[in-house]
Amino acid sequence: MKRFLQIIGGLFALLAIIYCLGPRPALAPVQYANLPVATDLSALKKAIADTEKLAHLKPDNEARIIWADSLHRQKTAVSMIYMPGFGASWAEGDPVNKRLARHFGCNLYLARPYEHGVTSPNALKNLTPATYAASAERALAIGRALGNRVVVIGTSAGGMLSLYLAAHHPDLAGLVLYSPCIAVANPALKLATMPWGRNVVSLALGGEHVNITHYKPDRARYWLTRYHTNGLITLQTMIDRYMVPDQFAKVKQPIFMGYYFKNDAHQDKVASVPAMLTMFDQLGTPANQKVKQAFPLAGDHVIASHFTSGDLDGVYRASELFLRQTVGLVPAGQQVRLAVH
Repeated sequence: MKRFLQIIGGLFALLAIIYCLGPRPALAPVQYANLPVATDLSALKKAIADTEKLAHLKPDNEARIIWADSLHRQKTAVSMIYMPGFGASWAEGDPVNKRLARHFGCNLYLARPYEHGVTSPNALKNLTPATYAASAERALAIGRALGNRVVVIGTSAGGMLSLYLAAHHPDLAGLVLYSPCIAVANPALKLATMPWGRNVVSLALGGEHVNITHYKPDRARYWLTRYHTNGLITLQTMIDRYMVPDQFAKVKQPIFMGYYFKNDAHQDKVASVPAMLTMFDQLGTPANQKVKQAFPLAGDHVIASHFTSGDLDGVYRASELFLRQTVGLVPAGQQVRLAVH
């Protein structure tokens, strides 16, 4: 019996060694850099449009500038950039993102992360941490061209990218995070970046693609409904590398965090609320410059989109109050009155 147990123990040890020595996803490192963009705003608008035309996108998914004054396209005192979440496009924050920009008289850049919004059935197959982070860096560069100061708004994985930017660019005016993806609610995704991660993900999902069938047709226009599992591996890699305490400590800007939570049974089922709250406590932002708020009526992970949220007005009002009182933004109407006086 003792001999049998020794053999079994040895086999388990061998299997553990084989597992630990198994292949891990190999992804290119992220390069930290300020990406150059055209400073002439007409040239910048054209460059964005030209790039988006080459991306083979679904209709109306392209990145774009929303001008504070469409008749006078000029740099504003503050610009806003919106970073959508994993697999989504600008509509994930609509109408709250546009409403905030309009209220404060800001140029708004609606970003599109790499390989998002495309028609390809292999969407996200070539997404890497380097290209994902570069999407955020490019959005920030465009935001700098559009405004003297930049506020970053992000939903879910877009919130993750917003925190990544804040940790590397201390001059950001402020962050507005909606359900930031600090960790996926299903802890099983952590296996994606462990040994045999690609094999485990493919086995769990029954192939190399994720197929989403529960979106209604109007929402499906703005979210990927089929993408390659490589996207999930890239997402978890970014979480592993950047959603960690030492990175949170580098974030010192004013920050608002909104999320869906009613009770233990009714809360965000996509991104982990406990991970969001832990991150919030670990930020380097002074206590009087950070605000967190649960939106129990939102009813969904995506709290700022008309496709999903049950509390758009509540999310907008809380965001507007934060930007006005904590970041110090002035509503457009008051800017005019101040200029007159």
